[in-house]
Amino acid sequence: MSLPHVGQAQMLADKLEQLVKQFSPPSIGLIGCAGGNGLDRLTPDQLERVVALDINPSYIGTVGLRHAHRLSKLELYRVDVQSASFQIEPVDLIFAALLFEYVDVAATLAALKRHCRPGGTLATVVQLPHRDRGAISPSPYESLNLLAPVIKLIAPADLCALATAAGFLVVDSEMIELASGKQFSLQVFQALTDDGMAAEQA
Repeated sequence: MSLPHVGQAQMLADKLEQLVKQFSPPSIGLIGCAGGNGLDRLTPDQLERVVALDINPSYIGTVGLRHAHRLSKLELYRVDVQSASFQIEPVDLIFAALLFEYVDVAATLAALKRHCRPGGTLATVVQLPHRDRGAISPSPYESLNLLAPVIKLIAPADLCALATAAGFLVVDSEMIELASGKQFSLQVFQALTDDGMAAEQA
């Protein structure tokens, strides 16, 4: 994703950096952390706690090697985010980018709601379909083609409806287009309180 003609890693890092500056959360959760997806942009004094989750143990190991020495409050978990059994202390901002294409969306949103503080923020990035391009960008890494049968794009409207059902309120959205022509949707949600109210109204 970091190849110049793909540009997805740069975009994800940019968006995480912007979200942290916008919301100034004491704690964040990076869901599907891959190699870090922007953790290198964060400084230790910005956050009290950083949580990174991924189902791939090699990604968790890489994130630890790259960032544990800088981010002393970094927590790493190898976990299936769809699982109803795992539990961590909730965070103030969850960044879930290019995740919903590979998971049960409703189950994942229910799990994320448990791990987002009431009034906290969930930011999602999903890939949009392109008329002339496949979901997987061409690259020298043939193993990426194995994702093609697995990836399932979700429409932003469908994600919004499922997030609403899970207890989130949509507050912002943005369409992103890369130089490659690939398009993405960024949606920002607020986690409602258990009685379904926005935090400022609770």
